[in-house]
Amino acid sequence: MNIEIRGRNVPLTDELKAHADQRLHLALSRFSNRIRSVKVVFEDVNGPKGGPDKKCLVTVKLDGGDELRVEDGNGDLRFIIDSVAERVGRLVAREIERQREAHSSKAARFNGKR
Repeated sequence: MNIEIRGRNVPLTDELKAHADQRLHLALSRFSNRIRSVKVVFEDVNGPKGGPDKKCLVTVKLDGGDELRVEDGNGDLRFIIDSVAERVGRLVAREIERQREAHSSKAARFNGKR
């Protein structure tokens, strides 16, 4: 699973990139065969002025074209990615389960079962 990590007005250290990569792999690896891409954007809300307001947006594209997004923010980027990784893992699990239920319901109707 390829995870793209970018920063807007945020200096990304190798440690932060490794932490984000590790947390997202942990949260999403069981779904890797259903995930096309994962994009992470860290952003300083205050822009070049600096300050503690930072946010993280994670976008996951699933097979079939669905796109899921989770965003969170506060001052600590490590805490933000921990929170976002946990939330996006739950969101992907729910979406895949929803797709599975819709597919089995559709298959049952097709086969004449209700």
